[in-house]
Amino acid sequence: MLTSLFGDLLPLGGPATRALRHAQAQQDKGFAATAMLENRSTEVTDRGHIVDKHIRDLFIVGSPAEAIRQHLAASRADLDLAARQITLHDPARLWAGGVIKALSDASGQPIERLHLRHQSTLASIALIERTALPRRVDDPLKIYHADVRDPSPDAQAIPIALMERSHLSAIIMAPMPEALFDEIVATLNAAAHGEHWQCPHLLFLLAAPLATLTPRIAAVPWPTALNVMVSTEPMTSASAVWNCVLNTWNRVKHLSPAVQARLREPPLPGGEFPMRIDDLICASAAEASEPAQAAGPSGSLTPLPEVHEIGPAQFVDDALRPRLDQARVLRVLEQLMRIEGVLGGCIVDTSTGLVLGQQLADDVEDLPLELTAATATEVLKAQRRAARDLGSQRVDEIIITLDRHQHILRSVHQHADLFLLVVLDRRRTNLALARFQVMDAEHLLA
Repeated sequence: MLTSLFGDLLPLGGPATRALRHAQAQQDKGFAATAMLENRSTEVTDRGHIVDKHIRDLFIVGSPAEAIRQHLAASRADLDLAARQITLHDPARLWAGGVIKALSDASGQPIERLHLRHQSTLASIALIERTALPRRVDDPLKIYHADVRDPSPDAQAIPIALMERSHLSAIIMAPMPEALFDEIVATLNAAAHGEHWQCPHLLFLLAAPLATLTPRIAAVPWPTALNVMVSTEPMTSASAVWNCVLNTWNRVKHLSPAVQARLREPPLPGGEFPMRIDDLICASAAEASEPAQAAGPSGSLTPLPEVHEIGPAQFVDDALRPRLDQARVLRVLEQLMRIEGVLGGCIVDTSTGLVLGQQLADDVEDLPLELTAATATEVLKAQRRAARDLGSQRVDEIIITLDRHQHILRSVHQHADLFLLVVLDRRRTNLALARFQVMDAEHLLA
C-alpha cells in the first residue's frame, strides 16, 4: 500500500512489512502498490552515474490512479488546512513541463519527480512532477503536473486523481480536434460529479484557435459548487501560461465561505451569473450582499477579465512587490545618479525582475532599463544557484563588462529580495570609485 506520495514509504523486506502488506492486500484486494526509493547514502553509483536525489521510483500493482487517490484522501482530507496545491493538466504536453521548470528556476526550489512503473514489466506509467513556489505574503504553492505515458484508461485518470484534491486545477487546451476537445470536457465534467471531487476552482486555458469553443464549456452542466472559469489569453511562453494561472489564483484564493456559497446558487434568469470574479474579491473583503451584474453570457461560466503578461520570467504579481519607503528610494536613486558616467540606475525585485524604482541620466532617453533589469535578474539567480551548489556564501556583487557599457549588480543585504542595478558608460567611468558609491547607495536602504 502506498503510504506517502513524496515522503517516506514502507521499507522493503522484513517479516513485519510483509505481514502488514498482506493484511492490507486482503482488506483491499482491488489495489496494491509497493515502492523502492533511491539510495540516499551516496550521490554517485559504482559506475560513476550521478544519482538524482529528487527522483523516486514507485512500482505499482493494480490501479495507479487509486494509489494517488488513496494517498491524497489521507493527507488532504481537509483542503482548508492542507498546503495550497495547483494541478496543471496538459493533454498535449506543450506547456506544463516548461512551467514547472521555469518555476523551479525562478524560486530555486527543486523539481521532485515520482516515476510510476508497472511492477511486473517495469514499464513506465507516468511521471509526476512537483515543485514549490514560496510567496512573501501568502502560503507557499505546490504545483503538480502528471505526464502520463500509459494509454490505458486507468493511467489516464492519474491527472484527475491529482485535480480532485487541488485548490485550483488548470487545464491547458492546445489546438486539437473538436471531438477530442469535447471528450476532455466531458471527462472532466464526469469527474467533477464524482464522489472524490473536492476541487473548488476549475480553469480552462484555451489556445486562440479554441476560443470559439468557449460556449461548449458553458453548455456543460457543471456542479453548482464548482467555479468554472475560462481564459483565452495567448499562450506564447511558459511565463505567460503561469501568469494566467497565478492571476486566476490571486482572484479566487480569498473567497470566504459566504462568497463560495453564492457560487453554489443557481444561475439568475436569462443566463446571468450572480457575481463577477472582480465582485467576488470585493465581497470577500467587505461581505457585500448585493449581486453584481453578469460578466458574460453564460450561466455556468465565470469569464475571466483580461489577464496581462507581466514580463519575462515574472512569477509574482504587482501586489506582492516589496513595500519600500518612496522617499528612501528617491535618495538611493539620487545617490546612483551622482556616479560619474552613469547612464541609469534602478532597484529590482530579485524574485520577479520587476523594477521598483528607476532613473535615467538627463542625456539618456533610449536605455531599455526594464529589459536590462530582467536579464540581470536571471544572471543573479544563476550565480546564486552556482554559489549555493559550491557551498559558497552569498553573492554580494556582479560586474558585467560589455563593449561600451558596464553593469554593476549589487545585492541589498538588508532586503534579500532586492538588488541595485547600475548601467555605466565604460569610457567615462572609474569602476573602482563607482563600486564604492553603489555600496553607499545600498546602505541607504537599510
